[in-house]
Amino acid sequence: MKEFKKGVVNCNTSLLLDKKTSFFYQVFQQSMFGQTIVNKSLTLLCANTRMFQYFHIKPYEARGLSFGEVFSCSELKFGRAECGRSQKCKRCAVWNIVRNILSTHIHSKDIVTSYSYHGKNHHCVKWFLVSGARVTFQDEPYVMLSFTDITRQKHQEDLLKQKLALDQPTGVMNKYSLMEAIQKLVKHDVANCFSLCMIDFDNFKEINDRCGHLMGDKVLKVFADIARKHIRKNDLLGRFGGEEFVFIFMETDQQQSMQILQRIHRELGKYFEKDLKISVTFSAGVIYVDHSICTLPQHYMELFIDVDRMLYQAKYSGKSRAMSTLGEILFRSDEYEQA
Repeated sequence: MKEFKKGVVNCNTSLLLDKKTSFFYQVFQQSMFGQTIVNKSLTLLCANTRMFQYFHIKPYEARGLSFGEVFSCSELKFGRAECGRSQKCKRCAVWNIVRNILSTHIHSKDIVTSYSYHGKNHHCVKWFLVSGARVTFQDEPYVMLSFTDITRQKHQEDLLKQKLALDQPTGVMNKYSLMEAIQKLVKHDVANCFSLCMIDFDNFKEINDRCGHLMGDKVLKVFADIARKHIRKNDLLGRFGGEEFVFIFMETDQQQSMQILQRIHRELGKYFEKDLKISVTFSAGVIYVDHSICTLPQHYMELFIDVDRMLYQAKYSGKSRAMSTLGEILFRSDEYEQA
């Protein structure tokens, strides 16, 4: 059992919770929600059983200790600043809820927040739905906080978002998440420069007609698997629609991007050359965007108009190649030709 610091909490207030046989004490302890009462310094007056259960801690007399000390806040690890005294504490949701309630006298309702703490042997994060109310006793202000553990629901929500962000047949980004990522890229200057590449399979309808739609789906899946092997962690790959895909190569110029596409094209062709009598090829359009040289377009769709124009030129020029403002790179042999 941890010792509590005497004299930090009003003695008369403490006595109200020492009558452990009282009805209201039992209601407080057996509440289905985690509940605490703290003062303006985030010093704990009391915490109920459910609150300790959230953190897998055996309930003990924690009165006089800070919220962060009792519930193992990550910021207090290895003897760092006291609870509420570090720069990170200013971003702590619990600290800000208490401060706002005491300064505005307005109850807070259903604030979703994460709480980072140290478990027995590892770092943990829980998500809570927090509400709070000001309580005044003998002219002393306190805040009663109510916590609902929503960690499981948050993980399920994140998993659902991840699934919704992916194209299920290929496992790459779907069109919605792809467009959202490019919009952020244009609006927030995430990268100094990048290449936007759009690819479209050549004669894909013939593959579906002669080999079946299942084989067509396999071609797209194998392409996505191969493509992921050749791109870096911060590059983006998404399905734009049908048999069209979009790459975003960060900090990469047009020539480098076209060479990456050529390697993907070569490996894809070799994969299917024994199983299919039809050559599996694609064409690509590539544009380069550099913030330091030119201003980004007002709307991200302007980039797609430009890259689609390059893709059309590649198709019109004979397919199985990539086209950019630098010229073209042919995919049909290991040695490429550049116009």
